[in-house]
Amino acid sequence: MPEPDSNVTLAIEAAGPSASVAVGRGHAMQHLEPVANAARHDDDLMPAIVRSFARIAASPKDLGTVLVSVGPGGFTGLRIAVSTVKMLALALNCRIVSVYETDAMIQAAPSANTPLAVCLTGKHGQYWTAFQHRGTAFPGQLLAIADVIHTAASEAITSIAVSQPPEHLADLAAAATAAGLHLIEVHPNASHVWQVGCRMVAAGRYTAAEQLLPIYPREPEAVRMWRQRKG
Repeated sequence: MPEPDSNVTLAIEAAGPSASVAVGRGHAMQHLEPVANAARHDDDLMPAIVRSFARIAASPKDLGTVLVSVGPGGFTGLRIAVSTVKMLALALNCRIVSVYETDAMIQAAPSANTPLAVCLTGKHGQYWTAFQHRGTAFPGQLLAIADVIHTAASEAITSIAVSQPPEHLADLAAAATAAGLHLIEVHPNASHVWQVGCRMVAAGRYTAAEQLLPIYPREPEAVRMWRQRKG
């Protein structure tokens, strides 16, 4: 019986509005599989992984490394993805690489070598924002729109990558236009998580299963309202 191919790598993107997985061997990605949007949070992530392994004639026991976007992103998608990765790591003893969604956004942007700001999940006049730093992974932080614009200007950034249509971000779009900044709609998939994650593998930047945590841009609305009512 042949030995398991522990060079099989799996990448998962479930932080954004559309989810996908990618598989391959070593640093060579071989297949990108969409996760059904209507069911991804409940039913289709593991089936998509199984379909992907079948496409490259691999089995779960061959898995050596999982690259996963840990957000910031949607609560349910991240929670399911992180739980799935922990299960795989504990069951199969594979390695984990945590990829920030902001880095995946920068990788997916049309001009990946141009300094960018990345703004995610705006609410109450604030956006989860990261500014591109060469060679540095940085998950970002919540910033008011005025701070986003000021910092972008001070770092000679002319474009802001967003994960929603600009017309849905009226407050940010208006401030950006007034400052001469462009909004670029970007939707990373598992191939972008793959590219960022493989660079992290080369640098030996792994995460232990017990330390793998999703990054949420803010606490759930129900929690915020409970805190508000309780003073």
